[in-house]
Amino acid sequence: MQKKLELLLEEAGAKLAFASHTFEEAEPLMEYHTGWAADAGDAGEAGQTLLPAGEAAAWEIMLTCAGIGGSSDGARLEVNWLHRGQSLQTAAEVRFEFAAWDRSNYVLVPGAVYNGNRFDVRSFSYPPCWSKLPERGPDTPALITDVPRLSVGPGPSAFHLLAGDAATPAVGVYDPVRRQGILILTCQQTGCGETSIHVQEAEDRGSAVISFRAPGVRPRIKYDMCTTGAPSPDRGADFGEGDKLSLSFEVYSFPCGSVDGLFARFAGVRKSLAGTPELSSSLPFSAAWAIQEQKYNELNWKEPYGYYAVGTVDMKHQDWQLGWVGGGMSSYALLLAGGEASVHRARRTLDFIFSGQTEAGFFPGVFYNGRYYGDEFNEDPQRDHPEQWHIVRKSADALYFLVKHLMAMNTLHPNELQPERWLEGTRRLADGFLRLWGRYGQFGQWVLAETGELLVGGSAGGAMAVAGLALFGQHLNEEVYLAAARAAGDYYYRQYTREGVTTGGPGEILQCPDSESAFALLEAFIVLHETTGEEKWLQRAEEAARQAISWCVSYNFVFPQESTFGRLGIETAGSVIANVQNKHSAPGICTLSGDSLLKLFRATGNPLYMEQLRDTAHQLPQYLSRQDRPVMGWDGKELLPGYMSERVNMSDWEGTELIGEVLPLSCWCEVSNMLTYAEVPGIYVQPDTGLLWVFDHVECSLEQEEGRLVLIVANTTNYPAEVSIFAELSTAAGVPLGQCASADWPRISVEPGAVRRVPLAFH
Repeated sequence: MQKKLELLLEEAGAKLAFASHTFEEAEPLMEYHTGWAADAGDAGEAGQTLLPAGEAAAWEIMLTCAGIGGSSDGARLEVNWLHRGQSLQTAAEVRFEFAAWDRSNYVLVPGAVYNGNRFDVRSFSYPPCWSKLPERGPDTPALITDVPRLSVGPGPSAFHLLAGDAATPAVGVYDPVRRQGILILTCQQTGCGETSIHVQEAEDRGSAVISFRAPGVRPRIKYDMCTTGAPSPDRGADFGEGDKLSLSFEVYSFPCGSVDGLFARFAGVRKSLAGTPELSSSLPFSAAWAIQEQKYNELNWKEPYGYYAVGTVDMKHQDWQLGWVGGGMSSYALLLAGGEASVHRARRTLDFIFSGQTEAGFFPGVFYNGRYYGDEFNEDPQRDHPEQWHIVRKSADALYFLVKHLMAMNTLHPNELQPERWLEGTRRLADGFLRLWGRYGQFGQWVLAETGELLVGGSAGGAMAVAGLALFGQHLNEEVYLAAARAAGDYYYRQYTREGVTTGGPGEILQCPDSESAFALLEAFIVLHETTGEEKWLQRAEEAARQAISWCVSYNFVFPQESTFGRLGIETAGSVIANVQNKHSAPGICTLSGDSLLKLFRATGNPLYMEQLRDTAHQLPQYLSRQDRPVMGWDGKELLPGYMSERVNMSDWEGTELIGEVLPLSCWCEVSNMLTYAEVPGIYVQPDTGLLWVFDHVECSLEQEEGRLVLIVANTTNYPAEVSIFAELSTAAGVPLGQCASADWPRISVEPGAVRRVPLAFH
């Protein structure tokens, strides 16, 4: 097997090597290297190498290789280190050395680095604001903040991360010259603590090293919010005679003709080394919904103006923000699944939205205490048009969700007359995007809300407008909107999905790579496929999904035992890393249910998408603070029932002491949880094939009973469950699901500890 590993590495232009480092705190002192004697283990499955670790210390390194079941292009590697003598503040390192590197190589660390994060940088404290930059206009270059990255220009080029910075502890490379891909997966930690991940290029970019250290030590500096210059708190370990250390890897080397080839291979193997993560039952979707609906009506409802606020704190950005963090999205979930009062208030929220529409058709992004504000976070009074800077993503989200509101009203309340200004306002917004597209050939990232002038171009931040235009065109049967959606979909595919970098979805990251625009593009391509029937959008949706999945945590991070999440036993699998600047994971997709993954599965039959939807949807309720299990914020106070924080801190980007701790705010992820209840089935079953997927917190099986199929549903939680069931024949799965499909799904009641037998009816 060692010969196989050697061949795999040779195909990728790499060689295996080892190093031992000593430090004074995080300052490197000594470094010792040795190569791998590939023929040392020819007689068996193990090879041994000796590596100095100081003047009177050394490592005996034992290498064990094994095949990976079902994989012809991968090998599992175990590197066991036995220490001789005494060494202080030491770290062991496994190195993959590339002697023929090229700057064009696409470097991936899932959830942390996309195409090396190789962009021009502007140094700002948080929040970074475009109004402080001279770069403006449609051709604004892609600019990012000071995040871990490889350099654009000459000079040193390296980044240093801990495993918790990544959605999966892994590094991938697509080499377009060799047309070859390589993936190296490792584990979060060893017995010495968390592992670190390093990529370092030579100054001439002709060679590079990908390496992994245990314990993880980032030399000298580390990343804090918007700066890579914070002092590193990492330390080596003291090793004595006979101490042992083990590092595990999986290495895949494969022909690769595109960036998508790298993402596709990664999507298939990302759980292979750590194993399938445990998904524990905690709270049925319906129980979480009941807590949240009550919370939204008691704490988020603003009666004087008539809208559901995005938070509960008396401050500007916790009051009303359209789109993005949930404004006009929570109302959609409440319209679909809420009680009479919630539906009434959802309608009033629409009235409020249209009351603030500008002449250009867009909306002010923020409202607080009777006044509209611009979206720029900077308060500098010298900035131009301080109330007019508008994040395009917010109005793009609004267009998509406004059409969904209109379609839901038609489906659920067909006899109710909708106010004419709802349709007129939605058309004005769609026309605003038509003008933006016609004038600039893109939607950009920032506009002047009143005029529609493009302030900052570039980024995939406006991608949701593609979905909004397509859905509006279908709703009205007007080709002009569908035609623009097709053209814009082509543009965003070429510029972003095909290139493997989706940027600028959040409004306070400049144009850093992010997960939100990746999922927006998935949504856009799914809507285009469903509205046009064109197969190319399905293929593009799969590419977008594979990239979006790379942002999703694939394993259960081991939190410090004394941390809030450590004490609660939080399982991180399925959570979604926000972006490469704000390096926290989050409970769900900002701000969607993920039902696009269900639609993609139905169209392709690929279980990858259902698996990801299950991981993300199932895990959401565990983050909800509730009366019988409150979640403690990092201010030492218990979050109120219904609160859910966006922080799933596996990274120390806000300080080591905040790993596993909770931002004490009501956040947008509550909306993602509500949308999941409203749009994702608790159980999906195909009776003719026996295919069964369970998303809700119940246990299910299928039995034949007197010639019919019966679904057995057991509720093992302490809460009553109202579970939605989506049953269909496999032959029906190719029919687009469209919007508001959940209105036709039956719900069954299952008391705590009870079992229900449900004869399956399907169409």
